[in-house]
Amino acid sequence: IAIAIGQHNNIQLASMARLILLSLAQLFSLIIYAFVILPTVAFTAPSPEQLPNASAKPFGINAAFQIEPTRRDELLDVLKSATLEPAMQFVVGQDVEDPNKFYLHEEYESRTDNPNLKTTYLDEVITLLETGAFATFPVSNEFDLCHNGHLKKVTNVKGAVCLNVELCIKPEVREEFLDVIRNNKAGSDDEPLCMQYSWGEDIYDPNKFHFHEQYVGEEGLAAHFEGDHFKVWEEFAGSDPFLRPPRVEKFTVL
Repeated sequence: IAIAIGQHNNIQLASMARLILLSLAQLFSLIIYAFVILPTVAFTAPSPEQLPNASAKPFGINAAFQIEPTRRDELLDVLKSATLEPAMQFVVGQDVEDPNKFYLHEEYESRTDNPNLKTTYLDEVITLLETGAFATFPVSNEFDLCHNGHLKKVTNVKGAVCLNVELCIKPEVREEFLDVIRNNKAGSDDEPLCMQYSWGEDIYDPNKFHFHEQYVGEEGLAAHFEGDHFKVWEEFAGSDPFLRPPRVEKFTVL
């Protein structure tokens, strides 16, 4: 009887060990999926046919990359060598304070010119992601411009001071916001030291808006802040219109 009981207990222990190993294997699989596979899938852009509300509107992308210092040159090689034939504009810039943070701004005549179908740029970024090159996960925002796009390809001005901005607006102030921003763009376009003021609405998240601004040096940015149109914006911004704090990224064109 004692032998039988011992054998029974050994069988139970073996079964429990198998269950524990199986649970650990499942947990490991979930970790791999959550932290390796899922982020890669999330960063892979859909085809134009999969995009919501596909249209022929001018289309923009703002992206940000925080790279590990030892991998900085690799990322720069990827960004500077990108050849995006359909792009009307492709800007690469470096953060004004952090030499390991880089930004992109891209503009296309429409979303049917999706660059990821015509270049290895995204594939190379994903390769860097898979090899642990980034200090934080890359951010990419896609938006339909709320105004006409460029009539011809834009030549970048090295050293230009740029802002990439994200604003999330409360739905109840949307129309007032649009009026204020249209006024701000009209005034900015008339500034002699403002080279660009582009803005549009996120294609996935209504009431989230993205901006790309370019100025001739710090003096151009300072002149923008002194404009009457900017003061109207400041008054609106002080009325608690945001769902979350604005994100402002400042960089210079490489």
